[in-house]
Amino acid sequence: MSICVTEDDYTGEKRRAIKLGEEDAKDISTLYKEVWPKAYEYPKEWREKRAMSEAEIKSEMDSGHYFFGVRIEGKLVGVYKASITDRGCFGEQQAVHPEYSAQGVASAMYEQFYEFAKENKSAVNYVNILAGNEPCERAMSRFNFYKTGEPWEQSKGMLVQTYERKVDV
Repeated sequence: MSICVTEDDYTGEKRRAIKLGEEDAKDISTLYKEVWPKAYEYPKEWREKRAMSEAEIKSEMDSGHYFFGVRIEGKLVGVYKASITDRGCFGEQQAVHPEYSAQGVASAMYEQFYEFAKENKSAVNYVNILAGNEPCERAMSRFNFYKTGEPWEQSKGMLVQTYERKVDV
């Protein structure tokens, strides 16, 4: 498994995304519970589902989902969940602690997401992004994702847009 390294946009400090295991489930849960309840652009029930418990995270791992994250000085500050599907490599539930935004955390995860797909011979990375979320749309452009299909309702009143990018396998 490769580890992707990227730099903080301001300090040039290196960031790397690594695969997380069951021993990291508590840290993942803590981060999700810090980030998702305050993501007010999403419906309340959606945010609550994303603030997963340690047991829920372990269950997701047991059912074939992978978690990757970035630690800074030992603290988990970014995480996302991935799975391999018939379509390709699906990424979801990305969370970056607000104190660590614009520090290369999301970049390290997007680069690692590409490598994870490549290692698993998935021809496509794909994600669902909240429709109209400008920061997410900028990230999609920056990392060579493009829209597929029309926006759709993933949860009551919540439109998302699916984006994908080709992976050189």
